[in-house]
Amino acid sequence: MEKRNRSVTIIDVAKKADVSIATVSHVINQTRYVGDELTQRVNQTIKELGYYPNRLVGSLRNKKTHTIGLILPSISNETFAIFTETVEKILFSSGYNLIICSTSQDSILEEASFNTMLTKKMDAIIAIPTSSNVEKMREIQSMGIPLVIVDRVIDGFDVDTVRVDNFKGSYDVVKYLISLGHRSIGYIDRNVELSHSLEQRRGYIKALEDNGVTPKPENIIRADGSDYKSGIRAAQTLVRQAQDITAIYAYYDIVAFGAMRGIYDLGYKIPEDISIIGYDGMPFTEASYPRLTTVSVPVDQLASETCKLLMKRIEEKHLKGNQDKPESKTEDIIIQPSLIVRDSAVRPK
Repeated sequence: MEKRNRSVTIIDVAKKADVSIATVSHVINQTRYVGDELTQRVNQTIKELGYYPNRLVGSLRNKKTHTIGLILPSISNETFAIFTETVEKILFSSGYNLIICSTSQDSILEEASFNTMLTKKMDAIIAIPTSSNVEKMREIQSMGIPLVIVDRVIDGFDVDTVRVDNFKGSYDVVKYLISLGHRSIGYIDRNVELSHSLEQRRGYIKALEDNGVTPKPENIIRADGSDYKSGIRAAQTLVRQAQDITAIYAYYDIVAFGAMRGIYDLGYKIPEDISIIGYDGMPFTEASYPRLTTVSVPVDQLASETCKLLMKRIEEKHLKGNQDKPESKTEDIIIQPSLIVRDSAVRPK
């Protein structure tokens, strides 16, 4: 890559990309449609030359800031980190910058993050909410700012969503364990009542019932966190209160790793004595011993569909400002996870 140089001009970009200055301007400011091939060539040239376009001028003309806001529960969560990185790459290639707010799963910080997005005059906002409080999100909608909610469904709130079929992912885990011969299956659940949590729990219970197994309250425990140590504590409590358990399914891979450690510390072998399955399909799960069976969430697809829907809404808003255009119906895009069978779950003794 060439050294970044702030003296690079739009003329230099146009010359190297072999396009007109007007084409470069349209790509940067999105004032007119430019084909995918030319857009990619211009954006690549901008990156190579280190050109810093003055978006303020374009923003004053077309009321765009070319900035998207992303609100998420945690930046340390590997799934969220991969999602954020992918979203940022996609948006940058379309001429947008990304401002990120991590709420640390705190509803007060979440509201403050939404307020920050409003003061920064974002073109659109992506949110993975920590709470079901929609007051601030309704305010965003009332201001005409496109909003896409990721991996959450909020009852009574009509908004664009892109989410994973967590019911199916969870159902497939339990169905697989039953096919191996397990009948007493423990579940380490979240300690929150958001839609993705409810759907995973519902999938666990429904798979048991569909296969003639009566769900037992003592086989479900709520972790007191979403980290490794909370998985240790949850698994050890679960085994002590339900001593006939032969398999444990954890809602999150990190928690499943903690569960493995907790089981080992109690003197059990994995998977010979107790099978373990996680959820999310994080890259490091293949490096564990035994390798962790898990549910893969296609994060790249989640990010891609989110950006595609968001850009569609931004374009619709732009067109609506120039001509009469009927309101579009909100979309609910559902992405399918898949079970990855490895070594941490086997037939019970």
